[in-house]
Amino acid sequence: MAEFATQFPYKPTPDQQQAFIDVEKDLTERETPMDRLVCGDVGFGKTEVALRAIFCVVSIGKQAMVLAPSIVLAKQHFDVISEWLSRYPNIKVGLLNRF
Repeated sequence: MAEFATQFPYKPTPDQQQAFIDVEKDLTERETPMDRLVCGDVGFGKTEVALRAIFCVVSIGKQAMVLAPSIVLAKQHFDVISEWLSRYPNIKVGLLNRF
């Protein structure tokens, strides 16, 4: 996880750092699946929080899912996630929408 995190170009904000900690605790200390909503303005790093959580989960052989409220946003997330995880050939990324 630490190696993956070093690939991000920006220094995390304090709120992002806290979100990373909270999400990692959810993923490592709970018996039930994580159920967390990350909120914030556009451009404030929600996708980075999601990417770290996704990587944490899939790197141990589990599955992750990202829900988006529109097909356009789903495609944008798919493209970003695919690009970030393309360095890891054992991780498969898919897109499911109503079309």
